[in-house]
Amino acid sequence: MILKTLNRLVIPGIFLLLASKSFSAPNAGDTLIKELVSLQRDTMITEVHMNSRTVNNAYTLSRKYAKANELHFAMIDSLMRVVSAYPLLDSPGIKYSQEFIGTPNMGLRRPNYVIIHHTATSNCSDALNEFTTAGGREASAHYVIDKDGTVYHMLNDLLRSHHAGDSKWGNTTDLNSSSIGIELVNNGSQPFTQEQINSLVMLLGRLKTTYKIPASNFIGHGDIAPTRKVDPNHRFPWKYLSENGFGLWWDDTTSVQVPENFDYLMALRIIGYDISSPSSAVAAFKRHFMGDNSGGNMNADVRRIIYSLYRKFQ
Repeated sequence: MILKTLNRLVIPGIFLLLASKSFSAPNAGDTLIKELVSLQRDTMITEVHMNSRTVNNAYTLSRKYAKANELHFAMIDSLMRVVSAYPLLDSPGIKYSQEFIGTPNMGLRRPNYVIIHHTATSNCSDALNEFTTAGGREASAHYVIDKDGTVYHMLNDLLRSHHAGDSKWGNTTDLNSSSIGIELVNNGSQPFTQEQINSLVMLLGRLKTTYKIPASNFIGHGDIAPTRKVDPNHRFPWKYLSENGFGLWWDDTTSVQVPENFDYLMALRIIGYDISSPSSAVAAFKRHFMGDNSGGNMNADVRRIIYSLYRKFQ
């Protein structure tokens, strides 16, 4: 599959190039940096169209977003200088050896979560324009999926996107550093198209297999930031995704007896929700697992569903 092949080529290829070089100092200079940036550019895929049967690809850089692409490769250049720097500059005061001794036993840090968003725009162009504009919010995503199922792979999976913001899931507070962000074009009040969902499921399958992401770690922006976000909104088909192995779901609650001493807030905390604002956590849970946008009020049905899901985490 093209996406899988390219993902293995780009950043891992950079480190294969590093390993193949023989140089006397850790700072290899502009020649190596240029080769690294060239490798990223030459293997970059800027647009991928996916549906349930075919994958069509275009390898050309977008002319419309030429400035953004220029900044993209400048950032790759900058990041590679950080990766190859020695001695480390992140811990001033430490007595570093003047002799560099590098270990070959390494790999890239990999994502462990996938966070699904909606763009809050009515068309893809508005989202792409925002994600390619430097300055301002500097929001971004690894992938954007248009209503017709076209997938824009905007950032290599192994780089850090600015998509999660101030968020928390369990004890993880920097979701940007451990997750892949996927934006679906949707203004927040629309159903998602079947073409989008088809492309999303194919993409999630590749991500889950490549990075061994647990099923429970496919979640929404509203789950990790319940006080300020609602995406991908209550119309998103979470149950369908769970049936395909992405995200958990609750079992039939008809015969479920909830213990009298059941603490639903602690259960939400164990599932992963930040319960510092209890009503927001309940509202986020209901949007995700009940398709209910009525807010944070509790009732017996909600308690049973929380209890049913909570038991999967015991």
